[in-house]
Amino acid sequence: MKVNKFLIYSLLLAGSTFTSCKDDNPSIDDYWLNYEIEEVKVTQDIPVGVYLYNPQAPLETNIDQWTRITQEQDLAAGKLGPNTKPWYDIPEATEPGKYHLSADTIGARAMQKIIEWCNYGRIDFMILPGVNENANDIYPLNIGRDTAFIDMVRGLNDTLPKVELNGVKFALMINMNSVCSDLNQNNLVETVAKTKKTYPVTTTVDDPNNPGMEITQTVRIDTLISRADRICSYFKRISDYFSDPNYYHTGGRPVVVIADANKLYSSDSYHMYTAIRDTVRKHTGKEMYIIAQQGAWTPPARFHYFYLSGKVDAVTMKNMCAVGGNQQERVIMFDQFVNENYKYNKEYFWSHYNVDFVPSASPGYSQYVASENNSNYPWMPKTQERFWTMCNLAKMNLGTNPMVLIDSFNDWTYDSGIEPTDPSYGKGYGLLYLDMVKDQFKVK
Repeated sequence: MKVNKFLIYSLLLAGSTFTSCKDDNPSIDDYWLNYEIEEVKVTQDIPVGVYLYNPQAPLETNIDQWTRITQEQDLAAGKLGPNTKPWYDIPEATEPGKYHLSADTIGARAMQKIIEWCNYGRIDFMILPGVNENANDIYPLNIGRDTAFIDMVRGLNDTLPKVELNGVKFALMINMNSVCSDLNQNNLVETVAKTKKTYPVTTTVDDPNNPGMEITQTVRIDTLISRADRICSYFKRISDYFSDPNYYHTGGRPVVVIADANKLYSSDSYHMYTAIRDTVRKHTGKEMYIIAQQGAWTPPARFHYFYLSGKVDAVTMKNMCAVGGNQQERVIMFDQFVNENYKYNKEYFWSHYNVDFVPSASPGYSQYVASENNSNYPWMPKTQERFWTMCNLAKMNLGTNPMVLIDSFNDWTYDSGIEPTDPSYGKGYGLLYLDMVKDQFKVK
């Protein structure tokens, strides 16, 4: 009997210990990232902008990339392309379905089709490919050949088929690297050597061949200009387009997106940005709404001495589906990681600098088209489910001035575009992603 009592006691104690241990074990239900991204209903239209790219290489000049876009998928063989074609019918294209956005006849017709798609998707504005500084000239010749493309979009290039924006607006993106490529922590805006530029001066002189007559004569004069003045002059030239009735404004302020904003090395970025704003204000009478584009998956404090101390109006992220090389862990709980990243950056920008946040959304990102052997990048193929999630993450993290930027409309190199594809070819999806834009960001 004594033995039996001991056994019973031991069994009860073991059961009690097992129950206690079971209750104390961690549960996946308690994990802080274990939550679902749910549909966020919109009660008012959210302004949407899309980045435009000139996809000439993958769609026209690079046969290998075109093949990787259009070939049938074979995951076992490592063929990871989208198996689609652009939904275009442009007779002048070198091959059916191909196009580019240069300032020429094909580009004008392609742009008109893009505008048609933007209207269908109720997209508010297009962010044109980055504008580069022309380092050889001063205002107003300091943005070079980009003027021909911008004028084509505006319908003001008389040598090309006229483009009609039909209510779709445009905004400009400044490629800051073009004017700051040689700057670094040891070579600041304030200390870098001045640049020699030339500018034309037109005068009237007596015509030596016709006494009593005059002729005009243009000579080029050399001048030295500081980097700060070059940058201000660069923005001044950009601001010439703010008066276009189709330039996109928010709250009455023209929107400018700055790519590579972290290239502007300055000992006093607030003073630099103030000088930029003052230049534009004196030239146009308008106050810019500056959005700095920050690298995906980067921490905000890294850019304290750049555009945050510079007090831009808002910061946006590059394509978050570009998770980075050898960053496979980011794809395991990708949706939650993006949400936490957005929440942290948004709160940090506002609480530390009173700078707003503009979330971005993308349907995917793949290195395969650009480089089929780049296997260290996790494959994040474009899918309807991924875009649905990214749209809702954007709506969950809207700034005080609500706006969403989609990256992109037509970046075929990385298969991140929402542009319609031929539904009769391969995995063509037609208008699917444009329908999703309307459903996600506009009140029905």
